[in-house]
Amino acid sequence: MAILFAVLFIVFYLNIFDTDATIAGYRFYDFTDKVEKIDEYDIADGDVMKYIEQGSKVLVKEVAAADLKENDIIAFYYKNDAETVIITQVFKFSETDYNGETVYHTHDLDDDTMHSVTIDSGKFMGVYVAHIPVLGTISEYLAAETWLTYLSLLLLALIMLGIPLVFLIIRIKSRQMGSPFPEGVNINKLKTENLYIYENIREFILSSGMTLDKGYDCDLIYLGKILFGILHCTNGNIYVNINKNFQRYDNKIDRAGYICIPHAANLENAKKRINSIYRAYFMNKKPYAAMPARRVRRPANGARPVSGRR
Repeated sequence: MAILFAVLFIVFYLNIFDTDATIAGYRFYDFTDKVEKIDEYDIADGDVMKYIEQGSKVLVKEVAAADLKENDIIAFYYKNDAETVIITQVFKFSETDYNGETVYHTHDLDDDTMHSVTIDSGKFMGVYVAHIPVLGTISEYLAAETWLTYLSLLLLALIMLGIPLVFLIIRIKSRQMGSPFPEGVNINKLKTENLYIYENIREFILSSGMTLDKGYDCDLIYLGKILFGILHCTNGNIYVNINKNFQRYDNKIDRAGYICIPHAANLENAKKRINSIYRAYFMNKKPYAAMPARRVRRPANGARPVSGRR
C-alpha cells in the first residue's frame, strides 16, 4: 500500500507542488489542449501528427536539446503571471539566430503550419513517451484549489496507509486474545520444525512425571496440582514459560523463565534450562503436590488405626 501511495503521489501530486520535479528523468503533466484527429492519408510524407486525448496525463523524458530528432514530440512551458502554460508540439529542427539564441521550428500536433519558438532555460520538459486518458482531468481537478489538493492528499494517505495499519493492529490483538475454548496447542498450524520441537518438549515433560492439560491456545504443565509452566507457540516460535515469580534486584521482570526455542538446535539447551529451574524451585514441591492422600486403614475389631510411622 505504501508503494501504491508513492506511485499515486508521483502521478497526481508531484508536479502540482513542483513543475520541474522529475523521477529518474521522467515527469508527468496534464494535457488540456483539444486536438483534432488527422487521417493518416492527409499527412504529408515525412511529417508526423499526433492525437492526444484532452484530459490525458502525459509522460515525458528529459533529453538534451542537441539530442532532439526530427518529428520528436516535445513539451515546454512558460509562465503567464501565476499560471503555468504547457505547450506540446512536433519538433522539426533548430538553429541559432544572430543573437546566439536557439530557435526551435515546430508545428502543432494536428496542423503542419510551422512556428518558430524560443524556450527559456529550464523550461524544456522533455520528449513524449506515452499518455494515459482521463488521469489529467483528475489531477487538474485536484490542483484547482490549494485546500482541495491538501485535503485529497491527506485522505489518500489515511486510506492507503491508515487502513493497513488498523488491520495490522486488529490482527495482532486477535492473535493475543487466543481461542475462547481450552483446546491446547493447535498442532495443525505448526510448521514442520515447530511441530518437531513441540512433540520433543512434550515427551520430555511427560517423561519427568509431570502432566499436560489443555489451555487456551497452549498446554498447561502441571507438577501434581502445581502449575509448573505453559507450553505455547507465539510469533512462530515455541515457548515454555515457567510459572515462577523470578525477582531481580531492580524489581523488573526476570525473563529467565521465558524459554524460547526458535530452532531444533536449541532443544538441548532448553531442556537443561527447564531441568535447572525445576531442580532449583520445584523439586521439593513434587512429593507433596503429586502424592495422593493416604487412606487410614481401620482394624476390623474397632481398635484405633495404626499409623505407618513409629
